[in-house]
Amino acid sequence: MQIIKTVLWSAIGGALVWWVVLSAVLGWMPAGSAEQQAVKRAKTAILDVLTPICVERFQQDAESEVKLKALKEKPTWNQADYIVQQGWATMPENDISENSIAKACASRILTVSSS
Repeated sequence: MQIIKTVLWSAIGGALVWWVVLSAVLGWMPAGSAEQQAVKRAKTAILDVLTPICVERFQQDAESEVKLKALKEKPTWNQADYIVQQGWATMPENDISENSIAKACASRILTVSSS
């Protein structure tokens, strides 16, 4: 009986060590985690492409100076709504929310205008 317990505990310990080696050293992760990470990276990449389009739409607006002033006066939590209302964040056929684009766009517009 003692030998069986020793073998079982050794197997459990070996499995734990193997799990640590696979995940920490070799970078292995379960398929679900890999899928979530891939989706997040894809959305970030799409957002990186769409944000400059939104900023360019703002810059081409005939009233961009007046609207920049209005954007600066909005509370931070309401700036994305303002960008959406102006239509700058509306992109055809994409699966990224207008609000996500608008948040990134507002941040970029305010950063560019302050420099």
